Amino acid sequence: MSRIDDSLTDLELIDLPALRLDEGEYERPETESVHTDLVQSGVGLEKDIGIITPTLHSGFLDYYALAAMFQDMSSLTLTFIVTPNTSVRDRYEQLRNGMQYSTERWPLATVKANKELSYRTEHVHSSDAPPGVIFTRFSTRLPNDEISSEIRTVLYDDAVKFEEERWEQFQSWQDRNDIPSVVYLIRDPLGPVYQRVKDDLDVVWAWTPTGIQSTLGDQQSSVDDDVPSVLETTNRERQFLKQKASGQTHRIHACTEGDVVEAFADLWSAFEELEDAADDIDEHDLYVAVGVAKRAINGFTRLLSSLEYSDNYRSKHGKATTLSGRVSQLEHIMDGLSGDAAAGRTPVEHVHHALSELRDTLTDTESQKWKRGAVLTAIQKVTDENEDLIIVLPDEPARQALQADLRIKLTDFYSEARSHVHLHTPQSLPNADPADYLLLYGPPKYDHRWLLRAPHAPDIGVLAYDHELGLLHSQVRDLNREMEHSTPDMSEAGLQTQILNTISAPAPLPENQENTASTTSSPTDPGQYDGVSIDIPDPDTEDNTQATPFDDYELVEGGSSESVDDLIEDHVPDFTGDATYTPDTTRSSTTNSREPTNDSRQVEGCIGIRVQDGKAIALPPTASLEVVNTDAGTIVEKPVSSIQSGDRVVVVEDRDRVRDEVEELLLDSGHIDLIGYARLWKNQLHTEIERRDDSLEDFIQRLEEQGLDKTRSTYRSWYYGDLHLPRAKDSLYALAQAYEIDEVLEEFENVWTANHKIRKIKRGFLDRLKHQSQEALAADEEGDPVIDEELDIRLSDLNPTDEAGTPFVQVYFVTEVADVGTFSRSQVGQWRDIG
Repeated sequence: MSRIDDSLTDLELIDLPALRLDEGEYERPETESVHTDLVQSGVGLEKDIGIITPTLHSGFLDYYALAAMFQDMSSLTLTFIVTPNTSVRDRYEQLRNGMQYSTERWPLATVKANKELSYRTEHVHSSDAPPGVIFTRFSTRLPNDEISSEIRTVLYDDAVKFEEERWEQFQSWQDRNDIPSVVYLIRDPLGPVYQRVKDDLDVVWAWTPTGIQSTLGDQQSSVDDDVPSVLETTNRERQFLKQKASGQTHRIHACTEGDVVEAFADLWSAFEELEDAADDIDEHDLYVAVGVAKRAINGFTRLLSSLEYSDNYRSKHGKATTLSGRVSQLEHIMDGLSGDAAAGRTPVEHVHHALSELRDTLTDTESQKWKRGAVLTAIQKVTDENEDLIIVLPDEPARQALQADLRIKLTDFYSEARSHVHLHTPQSLPNADPADYLLLYGPPKYDHRWLLRAPHAPDIGVLAYDHELGLLHSQVRDLNREMEHSTPDMSEAGLQTQILNTISAPAPLPENQENTASTTSSPTDPGQYDGVSIDIPDPDTEDNTQATPFDDYELVEGGSSESVDDLIEDHVPDFTGDATYTPDTTRSSTTNSREPTNDSRQVEGCIGIRVQDGKAIALPPTASLEVVNTDAGTIVEKPVSSIQSGDRVVVVEDRDRVRDEVEELLLDSGHIDLIGYARLWKNQLHTEIERRDDSLEDFIQRLEEQGLDKTRSTYRSWYYGDLHLPRAKDSLYALAQAYEIDEVLEEFENVWTANHKIRKIKRGFLDRLKHQSQEALAADEEGDPVIDEELDIRLSDLNPTDEAGTPFVQVYFVTEVADVGTFSRSQVGQWRDIG
């Protein structure tokens, strides 16, 4: 791209007249003027041009074709359009300005399978006049050489189906016919077309948010959304460009806990074992097993619907294999291993077992803590907020499966949400309308990495399990690097810069900023380029979750088929004296600011919730409540600002009493050590505070000397024993050190683990109570919900009420939601009787 061309001095771009289409003005987004000038420059100078489209959509090739014909009006040569977008063909046929160009100047033809032409229009004055524009939507349909020798310009849309053999045929055809100029419209800068031609192009143009913003600002459009112009393209593209210019937010919607997530972790571990075995043994059959296993894992990873619907629709698709079928394929390979390959049977068995466990978990569990649950939460949020959500599925069978899942299993829920939710595949997304949110099924498939560039929403989410984060990181890194490399450097001398200056292309970067690697701070931050900025957490960190726009709607996990005995046994640790703890000595002492000491401080902007049972509660606007959605079969935590009359809110009346009940169950089950360790720190701390006669201020001073800096309310809750366990491990260690509680320090890991296990059992018990209450509502049943059918265990068997007979978990019907102004903090968050 460094050649200097004297012919630039003779380049004169020809303006097109104002065009009309279907009795309306043919309006284009402002950025299209740059694209048109580049096309005409390529035609006039006989150069090859690459345009990386900012909106994934090459919707104006009809206009480019006409611009090419105007630029080369002195010659009776052809423009050849290669794109799957047939609306380009249809629009060119109708373009007019006083006359219809396809009938009065440059007729339109398409390419038949035998490489001959089929005329869509004829010249009004000469039926045998040659065409001016040739259209094809198949890269294999190239005109014969007699026709092709007259082609001067090719407009090539990389959305056309790519196969290596097809591409070689196109390249051979291009060389054989000495095509003067090819303009490539690129939606996928990592795709096979651009990667093969980028180093041979004379000019590459890629937009940046700065360039788009300056172009939109400099050229105020007169377009009216009601004008019958190219509405399906123009107004949609303009909205996309505005979102690109203002910046998009990319987020990871991480699935980090639950039975399905644990099953994936086991499967991934087994798969890595199989890969190692295949490399060590080096037998073909084991590599086949690796391939089948990988495809199965990918399929399960991308699953958003119930497995039964996925299998149903994939079985009806000619080229799709069901996920259950993948598991059977691996079993067939495993049974057929022989010779040296038989040495790898054990790791294949492990993968097959893990796949089977994952399949069964997806089939049997009532858990929603996987991608399907994240989808349901997002749908409920946008429905409540009257917003729009695009969900991108990997292929058509997956789209049909999720649609059927919603229609059949969640009929009422989907009936309300239908107008807010739009299911798409990579094939349909480029033509989709803008939305408030777009949710990708996961890191895109290799050929669909361009989905990360989707301009369809200001907020783009990527569903991901831990094992997908590395793939997503590499995809974002590669995309950002390519966009940085492809963005023109206007300070670099050469033909490209000359042409861009000649057509007055906007500066890609802010003034005085050069295209250097230093402009991007990390591989997942594109800086000023049109890339993807996303914070990808480390899956090995304790908390790798991120904030998403749907976080205020948190899916509350349902029950499981475990009995309470199983629940206890699964979570009770084996206590040993071997565990040790090393505190973090790098704690910062400036992590928190002190709360005011005034206990009567006020909370402004409270929202009042009244329920049918004669109760009310005032909550701050940042608070949330759990709401039963009987249609979706879920309990979702919603912000109080989204609570409406008619909602059913789930309330845990006394969490401390629930813990007491769990501890009693554990004692009755013989787990005395666990209770002893769990209570040790609070009992010892209380004793030491009394022995030293420490006030709250003394208590705070001792802990600050240990390097802690917490809020006063946190210190107060520890001092008075209101909390069962500090949130941070280092905080508990500091408490034990401050008061020289040697027994806690010596048994520190056991103390910490015991409290966490009780907390986990308590959470599971509450989840089961909530879930069973929701089921009773859905069935409109009174009575005693069953927890375990096999053992005939019911809630009443487990004392789901306190001594006064009040249920630990109650469901209230909301009758009124109102702004109630300012309340004292002591009144906020407390249910009260209002008569």
